[in-house]
Amino acid sequence: MSHIDTLVHESRWDALAIQHLQESHHETLKPRTTNAAGWHGAGDIPTLIGLEGRFLWAEDAIDPMQISFKFAPGHLGDQGYYTLGRGGMLSEQGVFYSVPNNPAIGWAAVTLSPQTGGSGPRSFIVSGMMTDNEWRISIMLLNKVGATGPLQPAFPATRIA
Repeated sequence: MSHIDTLVHESRWDALAIQHLQESHHETLKPRTTNAAGWHGAGDIPTLIGLEGRFLWAEDAIDPMQISFKFAPGHLGDQGYYTLGRGGMLSEQGVFYSVPNNPAIGWAAVTLSPQTGGSGPRSFIVSGMMTDNEWRISIMLLNKVGATGPLQPAFPATRIA
């Protein structure tokens, strides 16, 4: 018997509350693969757990770089560390934050907060992304965020590892 089952059986909750708790617990254990594979537009990005890895980063279309994302322990899908550079030369490194689409903000976003290199935090709206069944991102379209909102055109970030 799991610790959850023990807690439920030893509690004095009514049957409806117990049923609700069990259903909620089992729902969180289900793998998040429903509708994962394919293209996800700006309003259809429920998670960014597949961001970890290395991408060709075309923030500057004339001079693309490589960026690596690694989630921090306990922060899968929302926070970690990144490095940005080209040809083995590090240009910038720091902390990143990622937020899936939700009604509070209206879009998914990635924010880079440099600790070395770079001139300050900058955010990008995830305008769309292609994923596999495990939410692993193969390509994202990102818009830089300016003083008045998203800047056009979007730039691609394409997985290379």
